[in-house]
Amino acid sequence: MLIQKDEIKIRLMQNEIEDYQLMTKWLTDDKVLNFYEGRDNSFSLDRIIETYKPLVMGDEPVNPCLIYYQHLPIGYLQYYSLLHLQETDRQMYHLEQTDNVYGVDLFIGETNYWNQGIGTKILSISINYLFEVLSADKIVIDPHVDNIRAIRCYEKCGFVKVKLLPAHELHEGKYSDCWLMAIERNKSLH
Repeated sequence: MLIQKDEIKIRLMQNEIEDYQLMTKWLTDDKVLNFYEGRDNSFSLDRIIETYKPLVMGDEPVNPCLIYYQHLPIGYLQYYSLLHLQETDRQMYHLEQTDNVYGVDLFIGETNYWNQGIGTKILSISINYLFEVLSADKIVIDPHVDNIRAIRCYEKCGFVKVKLLPAHELHEGKYSDCWLMAIERNKSLH
């Protein structure tokens, strides 16, 4: 286990068909896709393997993880260093004076676990891991402006809105605005 606290465990994805099948289950669910990737962007098993195997094998600088709650796989989390961003991206993300910055993305794929505070717990222990184990100075996340539930979760964990990112991400055929949200090590609630 990469991270373990109470009923939550987070482990790195493995190059095993079961892990790819879980991702396929979640990334073909319209409720999940409404917030992550888009309902017009469903993933077949082949596409999941093509997309996530390079991450799992370490060929891409993203760490893909599966989230367990009460021993059941319920979601996905990825984290990645932003150290090597181009200068224009560093300015867009307000990272000009901070080197050890990580980005994070996550979703709960088992929708019956939504609205129970589990996402807040998952993100809180992930923040702690990134600050304490990986010595991050700042963590950023960029939810769609209309993903109110996610934004509320991130704010509960100490993230603050830094900047509106207009037309930041293609979602369901149009470019959607996102919030750049950040939490700094010395401002962490943990």
